[in-house]
Amino acid sequence: MSTLRIYISNQCPSCATAIHRVHFVRRLRPEQSVELINLDHQDTVRPSYVFGTPTYCLGNQIIFLGNPSEGELLSKLDQPLSSVKQIT
Repeated sequence: MSTLRIYISNQCPSCATAIHRVHFVRRLRPEQSVELINLDHQDTVRPSYVFGTPTYCLGNQIIFLGNPSEGELLSKLDQPLSSVKQIT
C-alpha cells in the first residue's frame, strides 16, 4: 500500500481542511499510511511535481490539487494504484 502524502504550507488558507482530511483518513482507514508534510519547515524537501498546496500524492503520483471531498478521497484510496495517473 502506497503512502498518502499531503503537502501543506503555513500561508495556505485551504490547508486547515487538508489537516482534517489526514485525521479523517487515519480514523476510517487506519491501515493507510499517511504523512502530512509542511513545505515551510526548514528541513522539508519539496518534490519538483509539488507546485501548490494542498497537494495530495499517493506514492509519487498526484491524486488531487486542492482538497477533495471526504468521499472522493476515500474512493481514490480504494482504487488500485495502477489506475492513478502517473506523474511525469
